[in-house]
Amino acid sequence: MEKKSITVSIKGQEYTIRTDSDEDHVRTVAGVVNERLDFLGRKSQTISTVNLMVLTLMNVTSEYLQLKVELDSMLDRLEELNRRFPA
Repeated sequence: MEKKSITVSIKGQEYTIRTDSDEDHVRTVAGVVNERLDFLGRKSQTISTVNLMVLTLMNVTSEYLQLKVELDSMLDRLEELNRRFPA
């Protein structure tokens, strides 16, 4: 797939992303990032934009790692079930 440039706005700042991902996907990601930034920004109105972005990144990464642990656990369970009950 060929890379293309997609411009998105995050916290009012324009970013041009060079990607081979679908444009709708990139815009959805940017929308979620804005939602997360807005949510944390409402909780801490005095926080700087940089600190807000770092805090948001920490929260998203934490959620990602928790989901990865859950997925790995499910895959292990599926593998165990496949061994116990072969097709």
